[in-house]
Amino acid sequence: MMNEPASQGNEHFSIQHERFRNTLNASDLDEFSNLPDDNRRIHFVYKRLYANLGDPGAGDDEGNSKNGDKALEMKKTGTVYFQKSDYRNAVNWYSLALLNCPQTEDWLIQLSIIYANRSACLYRLEDYDRSISDIQRALDNGYPKNLRYKVYDRRARCFLATKQLKSALESFKATIEALDDSGLSLDERRKRQLDMQVMLTMMAKDKNLKNEPKAGDEPTAGLYGRPNDAYPAASDAVSIEYAEAEGRHAVASRDVPVGSVLLVERAYASVLLREYCHTHCTDCFAKLVAPVPCPGCNRVAFCGDRCKRVALKSYHAIECPLLPTLFATGVSITCLIALRIITQQPLRYFVDLQPKLNHMQTPCGKREPEKYVNLYNLVTHRRLRSVQDILHRTHVAAFYLYCLKKTNYFAGCGGDIELLTDDQLFIGSLLLHHLLLIQFNAFEVSELRLRRAADNENQETVFIGGSVYPTLALLNHSCDPCVVRYHRGTSVIVQNIRDLCVGEAITENYGPMFMFQPKKDRQETLKTRYWFECNCIACCQDWPTWEQMKVNTSLRIRCKNCKNAITVTTESMEFIAHCRVCLKTTNLMATLKVLQDTEKKYKAAKGLMDKHNYKKALKEFMALLSLLHKHLVPPFRDYHLCQQAIRECILSFGNKS
Repeated sequence: MMNEPASQGNEHFSIQHERFRNTLNASDLDEFSNLPDDNRRIHFVYKRLYANLGDPGAGDDEGNSKNGDKALEMKKTGTVYFQKSDYRNAVNWYSLALLNCPQTEDWLIQLSIIYANRSACLYRLEDYDRSISDIQRALDNGYPKNLRYKVYDRRARCFLATKQLKSALESFKATIEALDDSGLSLDERRKRQLDMQVMLTMMAKDKNLKNEPKAGDEPTAGLYGRPNDAYPAASDAVSIEYAEAEGRHAVASRDVPVGSVLLVERAYASVLLREYCHTHCTDCFAKLVAPVPCPGCNRVAFCGDRCKRVALKSYHAIECPLLPTLFATGVSITCLIALRIITQQPLRYFVDLQPKLNHMQTPCGKREPEKYVNLYNLVTHRRLRSVQDILHRTHVAAFYLYCLKKTNYFAGCGGDIELLTDDQLFIGSLLLHHLLLIQFNAFEVSELRLRRAADNENQETVFIGGSVYPTLALLNHSCDPCVVRYHRGTSVIVQNIRDLCVGEAITENYGPMFMFQPKKDRQETLKTRYWFECNCIACCQDWPTWEQMKVNTSLRIRCKNCKNAITVTTESMEFIAHCRVCLKTTNLMATLKVLQDTEKKYKAAKGLMDKHNYKKALKEFMALLSLLHKHLVPPFRDYHLCQQAIRECILSFGNKS
């Protein structure tokens, strides 16, 4: 689950709320607490905050606009680096210039020139596909005719390098034609045309001239078994069940070997942390190399035209003029996810769904993870909340509703600030509902970063954004989780890190783990953040921490008959152990032999991992863990050491920086 980072802004929203709270007297609070539904709660807060502010008008663009002079200075710096053959720094400066360059009619030529300049850097860096894309953007934005022969020639050579021979031939022809519009001398034009003709003649000899197929993206992890009929993001080895104490939760419907992919789910909604808005794509969270700017603001960037189109056709079309206001209030990322759920869909989408929305928590019927109704039905703990908590979140929802009225989201619904239409009240109630459920159902999106020190390399997981996943949110917490999750873009993949038996709970981790925190600290954290008391096996049996396991002199041998734990001290000279559950005996010789081989096998697998051969290392660690699981019962230091290594290997398959 996601822990909210500290908010940033000119005035923290909690300060604004405290000021609003002080305007309410005891009778106002009584009135609010007795309101029967969220529509009336929104109306109660909204009319007190915004009824006398006048027409909301258009969004406030202050601090959000492009800056042409700044773009030209950045372009100039990029050119300096290009002339020094420092192409990576040149790309960075040209990219900043693009983010700041206005996309109005009078600036399009400059925009096209910056794209062309960056394409030259990318060509020198042998990043041919991105160079081709930048050349097309330069042409689309009106790159000067007298210079086009340069970009056509560069594009032809990029196509040659990527074995797109048919496209290369067309680009060389376009280069020859463009030379007629160049300002070159007649001799220079003839020389270049001759060079092109030689190239065309050579290519024409190839009767099978074609574009070679390009390598596709890295394949998405495949589910173990087949998709679950009720929850298609999950494997059919996962069963979602309901119990009064656990609520909806996941269990294994059959035995599952370690390392199986149990869930692959696209985020329903995602928000990138503000500090990564120029280093990662705001839509897919990919690390940016040659960012594509938003035409209206300089606060977000995209990895390519596809992500830009998706954003501008949905959420960013609404949020673009609001970003300065949203950032200035310092609202947390979970609040922004609550808003994003609305802005990525048109008003009509939610109005049409209104009859289907309910608060049912038990599973019934087929679930489609990408459908809003499944998100809406996630737990909110509404009945456990105080009046003050509900009031605070209603204030945030009313503020978002006010912001949305500044945009065209409610086009045709009336713009009178003093009146809220039924549709506007409905959207306000959804915003409040999102704020309630996101608190317990949002997840961090992370990437793995390699940190190089003098003599070693360390990996660290970095929080870059937040997402909500309706199916993943159904997995309960354990301080000894049986799965690890990682991200590819904003999609999440879940794999089990130990063998699972049929009927066993499939649990993930909300933060506290028994190896690193004592029971008291874990319980306090979970009660404070997630409002429940953990009853996992690590808490019920008060398992020792990692440090405590180092000095533990006992072994927990798995009874070969009933599979329960038989505790044996390492000083014992007995080779036969008696089980107090089934009253039968287990020979310890096989277990002792396994323990003798463990260290050697672990070192061999660790060596593979240190060389970044994660797939092979994972295979070795999983085999070792299955062997340990057959003979030992956790908690046991070697077992968890192996499990941690499996977790590290699996995490290497996700986002990287």
